[in-house]
Amino acid sequence: MPFGLLKYGLRRRYPARRDVPVAAELKPSYDVVIIGGGGHGLAAAYYLAKEHGIANVAVLEKGYLAGGNTARNTAIIRSNYLTPEGVRFYDESVRLYRNLSNELDYNILYSERGHLTLAHTDAALRTSRWRAEVNKHLGVKSELIFPHEIARICPQLNLSDDVRYPIMGAL
Repeated sequence: MPFGLLKYGLRRRYPARRDVPVAAELKPSYDVVIIGGGGHGLAAAYYLAKEHGIANVAVLEKGYLAGGNTARNTAIIRSNYLTPEGVRFYDESVRLYRNLSNELDYNILYSERGHLTLAHTDAALRTSRWRAEVNKHLGVKSELIFPHEIARICPQLNLSDDVRYPIMGAL
C-alpha cells in the first residue's frame, strides 16, 4: 500500500482515477440484490464474485458506497463473541479483513486496536468471563480484566465509584 500512495503522490496528471464509480443504470434483473452498501454489503458482493463467480449483483445504497460507520472508521471488526459458532464465523471475517487492502490494492484504512467491552454489573461481569473463556478455548485472544488493568490501558476512563454505573471490569 505505501507504493500505491507514493505513485499517487508523484503522478503528473490529476485528478487521479475516480475511486467511487458513477452510479450505473439498473438492469431489469440480477442474480443477487444486496440492500446496503456498507462494509457487510460490499463484503458480501465481493466474496460472491470472488469465491462463487456470481458477478451479476446489484448493491443498493441510499447514500454512498462504504458510507456510514464504515466511512467514519467506527465499525468494529472483532471475533470475541459468546457462542462457538459466532466466534468461528467472526474470527474468519477478521482474518479476511486483515488482508483486504493488499488483495484490493486499495487502502481501506484497517488497523487493529484493542477493544474494551465494559462491565457495570455482576451479570455483565459473569457474561464477560464466559465470553473470555469461550474465546480462549477457540484461539481468540480475549481476557477479563479489572479496574487496575483498565486504568493502565485507558487512563482516560473514570474508574471511580462516584458515578452512576461504576466500571467493575472489562472484556
